[in-house]
Amino acid sequence: MNSTNTNIPCACQPVERTRMIELVDAVMREGIDQTFLTDYPLVYQDSNLQNIFTIQDSGEMASVVPYLPRKIAIDDCNFTIGIISPTATSINHRKKGYASKCLGACIDKMIADDITISILWTENVNFHFYGRSQFQVICSQDWLYKCTRKDAELFADNGHQVEIYNPESQQYLTEIQAMHEKEICGVQRASEEYPLLFNLPKSTTLIALQDNRPVGYLMFSKSVNKPGIVEAGGDKAAVETLVNRALFELNAETEHNVYANLTPTVLGELFEDKLSDRRFAIDNTGMMIRLNDTYGFMQKIAPFLEQKNGDISKKFSVKLTDRAELISFDFTEQGLNLGREQYESHIELSSLDFVSIIFGAHPTYPIEVPEFMQHLFPFYFPIWQLDHS
Repeated sequence: MNSTNTNIPCACQPVERTRMIELVDAVMREGIDQTFLTDYPLVYQDSNLQNIFTIQDSGEMASVVPYLPRKIAIDDCNFTIGIISPTATSINHRKKGYASKCLGACIDKMIADDITISILWTENVNFHFYGRSQFQVICSQDWLYKCTRKDAELFADNGHQVEIYNPESQQYLTEIQAMHEKEICGVQRASEEYPLLFNLPKSTTLIALQDNRPVGYLMFSKSVNKPGIVEAGGDKAAVETLVNRALFELNAETEHNVYANLTPTVLGELFEDKLSDRRFAIDNTGMMIRLNDTYGFMQKIAPFLEQKNGDISKKFSVKLTDRAELISFDFTEQGLNLGREQYESHIELSSLDFVSIIFGAHPTYPIEVPEFMQHLFPFYFPIWQLDHS
């Protein structure tokens, strides 16, 4: 089906990419010298156009919703998520339900492709729009440290030679990948994605060398979508040297962000040592999650649930009232058996409330977790800033 069909969400065709990017930039990059085409290169490459849904109205690109599949591996759990990327509707075609139709088409394709959960980040004003499609905002899944150039003196220069990574030569890129993969990664980056991710607009990657061997890396950015120190890896002393250098490079009058995961990272540990009093949950945007296949997702994270439960024999059931779906959990010495039975320990709740229990409730939507589930959740997996799409 060709996306020239009016008012019908269809996958974006290569010949439509320019107009689609023009729409997204007009809505979200007006007056800014950046474009989504290079801000989110993995989203808009040819191989992902099938996951970008658009609607045209009277020959005009009216609305677009893309998503990017990402494979996750953590705690012996393997599953695929779909990250909803910048959603935009032309000012001439709002209040017609086009964005909801495109979002629905994305969800339908994710379900067909066994993508069990959908994820996005958005401002508070958009919570209601995505909530209508069963997305629930959850607690912050990242730490944010606030610092200034003056704080550079808190971080030692440990004598490493520092070089700037050159995206054209791609020297040290293999070593950057190896250092990143020594951390708890979550998102599984393919080797061919690294050249794109380490060539983002207004970003600089520093390399620390010891005996001419790369032992640390750090990316900092002056872009509107990823401002501050975005990612680092390698030896802790080397990363400290790079933090010292990066802070000196940033604007002296501006407060800068440093991003860290809830799971341990070299960068997070370093800033916890030096600036623990300036650690915040990220509150300027919200992370929202939708359960596309609740039973399927529980199967995917069964190894995590078994590890959290230990050797306790117990059983309980959950009914999702808005989906008329029943899921039972039976923990035995052999592991977790999932089923469709109702047990004595039972709770009925919406799929949104279940998302809050699984991933941690946002302060705006608190929920009381039943005692028989408290030791199992929340389940957290890191999505690094570069992997936000």
